[in-house]
Amino acid sequence: MYTAAVTVFGRRLLATEVDNSSEKDSKAARRVRKDFADKIKDGPDFSDFVSGMNEPLTPAQALEKATAAQNRLQSKLSKGTTRLPRWLKTDIPTGGNVTKIRKTLRDLNLHTVCEEARCPNMGECWGGGKHGTATATIMIMGDTCTRGCRFCSVKTSKSPAALDPKEPENVARALAAWGLDYIVLTSVDRDDLADFGSNHFASTVRNIREMAPQMMIECLTPDFQGRPELIEPVALSGLDVYAHNIETVEALQGVVRDYRANYKQSMYVLEHVKKTKPTLLTKSSIMLGVGESDEEVLQTMRDLRSVGVDIVTLGQYMRPTKRHMKVSEYVSPEKFKHWEQVGNELGFVYTASGPLVRSSYKAGEFFISEILRKRSAAKAAQQQQAADGDSQKGNLRDIAATIATEERKKAAPLR
Repeated sequence: MYTAAVTVFGRRLLATEVDNSSEKDSKAARRVRKDFADKIKDGPDFSDFVSGMNEPLTPAQALEKATAAQNRLQSKLSKGTTRLPRWLKTDIPTGGNVTKIRKTLRDLNLHTVCEEARCPNMGECWGGGKHGTATATIMIMGDTCTRGCRFCSVKTSKSPAALDPKEPENVARALAAWGLDYIVLTSVDRDDLADFGSNHFASTVRNIREMAPQMMIECLTPDFQGRPELIEPVALSGLDVYAHNIETVEALQGVVRDYRANYKQSMYVLEHVKKTKPTLLTKSSIMLGVGESDEEVLQTMRDLRSVGVDIVTLGQYMRPTKRHMKVSEYVSPEKFKHWEQVGNELGFVYTASGPLVRSSYKAGEFFISEILRKRSAAKAAQQQQAADGDSQKGNLRDIAATIATEERKKAAPLR
């Protein structure tokens, strides 16, 4: 049925089709709803759902059912992702210095381990934190590693891209522009190169020292497969701190690290650096929460001290992605405090221990930079004393203790 076009108040309305089927549909829908309501009205009540349970459960039966339900819940949790404890949650990194550093990195095609390894302390380090000592960790020799450690989120390949010959100069120029106080240079492993990247590493340090002589430089290096002729060029390049990470206890090396890395080889690297240049500060790091025991952690710390390591950091392993090794345990802040005390008792110059501490942790760098500055001042004072006939000598451990005492006084609440 169609209606003709009509004119209402000067407006012409187009012809429209009138469909009577909609009325029939609505009546059918009302019948369906009524039938359903009648069925519900005359249907089962609550007693029908609990029929068959004539007697309540005995305490033993109730306990058995509760235990089974708890086991099912635990099984689901073990297969899923465990929630982070509150002490491991941090703010998203923002701020003027963070933006400035990111822009320079992109412009010069540089990489930082802060971004590649998804470090939780990036905002504090790049922004200067409470101590105002701005730092960054530059990753040289590309963003692709030849090794595949199970804890690390850096990309891997057997044949990464060739080294950029301009990188040492670009890195030095960027750092000079940022005006940082303390810089950490690290790198991917480059087992595909004849010297594993040793000369490239040393060249970068020399360029930084030339363009920013006031900057303190820490190098977190690969193991160079334990070859002394490749360790020495970096140790003698002009850096202030030589770092190489042991990563975990001896028993878990094969589980955590690539098969080409091992405990004794890493200990040898740290020992040889100290022999090459005894005045150089050496540093290493241990991840907790990967299945280690307290006895194993203590033995690792003792072994590090036995090869002359000055600084040790201990932090919580945090799983980068679901493809990586699972977290065995979230270690409490109290336990980290315990390891800090142990480190001090073992004679480390400085021990940084906490859930968010990383091998290039900002707070540690503040203390290290103060140690280096005061050591330089102590050396100048000794030279003056020697000229005056006074043979009294400063001690690095005493300098570190003085700095730590000063910081505790500043942090102590007013009474």
